[in-house]
Amino acid sequence: MIPGADRLRFDRMPPVRVPMRAFLAAPFLGAAGGVLLAGTGPTGRFAAGLIGALHLVTLGFLTLVMVGAFFQVLPVVTGVPVPGARVLGPAIETGVGLGALAVGFGLAMGARSLLGVGVVVLAVAVAGFSVVGLVATWRARRNPTGRAMGLAVASLVVVAALGLLLLAGHAGWVPLRRDLTDVHLAWALAGWVASLVMGVSFQVIPMFQVTPAYPRWAEVLPLVVVGGLVVWTAGRTAGTSGIAVVGGGVVAVGLTAYAVATLVLLARRRRKLADVTTDAWRVSMASLAAVGIVGLLALGGLDGHGGERATLGLGVVAVFGFAVTVVEGMLYKIVPFLSWLHLQNLVTEHGLAGRVRIRNLRRLLPAGGARRQFRVHLLALGIVLVAAVAGGPWVRFAGVALAVDFALLGWELAAAVRRAAEDRAVVAAAVAGINPPPGS
Repeated sequence: MIPGADRLRFDRMPPVRVPMRAFLAAPFLGAAGGVLLAGTGPTGRFAAGLIGALHLVTLGFLTLVMVGAFFQVLPVVTGVPVPGARVLGPAIETGVGLGALAVGFGLAMGARSLLGVGVVVLAVAVAGFSVVGLVATWRARRNPTGRAMGLAVASLVVVAALGLLLLAGHAGWVPLRRDLTDVHLAWALAGWVASLVMGVSFQVIPMFQVTPAYPRWAEVLPLVVVGGLVVWTAGRTAGTSGIAVVGGGVVAVGLTAYAVATLVLLARRRRKLADVTTDAWRVSMASLAAVGIVGLLALGGLDGHGGERATLGLGVVAVFGFAVTVVEGMLYKIVPFLSWLHLQNLVTEHGLAGRVRIRNLRRLLPAGGARRQFRVHLLALGIVLVAAVAGGPWVRFAGVALAVDFALLGWELAAAVRRAAEDRAVVAAAVAGINPPPGS
């Protein structure tokens, strides 16, 4: 049994198919982003192919996984179900996935009609998710995970509003405001992604990594980061550099403090077995701390002003080093755990305990395959970082590396679900043997 799982409300979680379809589809949308980047070739920061590929990763992979995790984690941790999760969950996930594809390829190909379809589909999906997410997290506001997730959903509303404005500009509907790009990215990574990761980690780090609980001061860090984003955005849009520096400093300190706190907990984990998810958390938190520290140096004018290439490199560390790495690591725990839990519930429900053997977590998703994929991910991260700094043919190499990285992840997760399906068939056969159909 997973340590700490007895304190969770598994009776409140939605059907396993709700989050699982998002978890299985997302890696292949990320792989599509890699393919798109491979076809882009040498490019600058605002090149259409790069922006399209980035949106397939951030929307198609990161956001789709996080939406699925939200529907699963919030009710289990807080006991508060997400309204309409059984029906709205699949619809919202489908909208995010299809919208990400339309936006990614629409941006890359300059296809305004396709981009317009993507904008509309994403707007509807994100609006629906925001409404049910804010309602659920308000009811769960007394729980630190619920509060962090509420801030994440509120940040997503800001991200969506800015993103839709920028996409409308790319579609030619309104003037394109490129000056809002950095604000959009900051809210996406520091507000939406980081706040949700913080909220989930308050539960999954102590439970899966067998560490002490986070210190109480760490529970306020999502609020610190989002508050800092508000101040930074106000200063930046008003052209008040002093206010922007203060807000940016608060964001950087909050992210760095969270990363260091998590690394300290991981160093104190009681389970000493090698684990790819632990390594993913360490790489992710080291990347987040690096982003926070470099951000502080930049605010103090001590970063050396590296220009566009330095900005791209820092973006790679933030998106792929921090966000993609931690989400991949969590998927290697969440997917087999949900599969195992579903099988365990079936066995218990039909009174087959001790009579039918099902695979444990390590047999559902063997460590060897996960370790190989994680090594590919680290290699891909290195190649993407080189491409950001050096450009040239490295951009195509980076696209290929990312496509392989995400495709391998999708293959491993799909194999885990396939093994679970085999065990489910064994359970079904045992149930049929106990309760044969009439006339047999």
